Amino acid sequence: MIANYHAHTTRCNHAVGTEAEYVESAISRGLKIFGFSDHTPQYFPGGYCTFMRMRTYELPDYCATVRRLQKEYRDRLQIHLGLEVEYYPALWGDLIPRLQDMGVEYMILGQHWLGNEQGEPGSSAPTEDVHLLQRYCRQVIDAMQTGKITYVAHPDLIHFVGDRKTYQHQIRDLCRVSKETCTPLEINLLGIANNKHYPNEAFWEVVAEEGCQAILGIDAHAPDQIRSLEPEKKALELVGRFDLNLLQTVPLKSI
Repeated sequence: MIANYHAHTTRCNHAVGTEAEYVESAISRGLKIFGFSDHTPQYFPGGYCTFMRMRTYELPDYCATVRRLQKEYRDRLQIHLGLEVEYYPALWGDLIPRLQDMGVEYMILGQHWLGNEQGEPGSSAPTEDVHLLQRYCRQVIDAMQTGKITYVAHPDLIHFVGDRKTYQHQIRDLCRVSKETCTPLEINLLGIANNKHYPNEAFWEVVAEEGCQAILGIDAHAPDQIRSLEPEKKALELVGRFDLNLLQTVPLKSI
């Protein structure tokens, strides 16, 4: 790897370490490009908030911290200011201008919930419900079609445990839109490191058949995860097994 666009900070309430420690780990690993993409705040009506993302009042400090590191390390590492966003249709029109005003450079999509989150199921809960699978695919497709998503993080997050053929039939449209919109799909190294249900080989088989672009993402929640090389080795075995179209870097799509 020479680039990683998927890394978090303690503001998401489930990561550890300072931003500078992440940067130093990226340099020690030999990365040339490093993007912070912490979970974006969501401006829910009524003050609703969930545990796994920064609060709205933390966004200015997040942006200022990354910009400071960009200047401090400009001769050693190319650093980018990003966010991992959810596509919530009811909130999207309000969210984007706020992020533009803050000068956020790029967004990756991590669709952890369906609908607009409140009262909706999570994407990673095991399910045999084809309707939930269809909804997940539709929501990711709609997000890619906005033209604002640099890549889809852990696109195989949906944890469908039903029939394999049914699963592959449903995710094929997602993969086709990924190719049409030039939106790469991430092989998530944290999923490999933590033995999660993704990367899902049934998903990547379809990715290969449709000729989508792929990218590796560390999904770092701690500095030592950046230095760990074993997940990348296993990811590259997956790439070789399916002859995936793996990118080293991705162009950042403006929001």
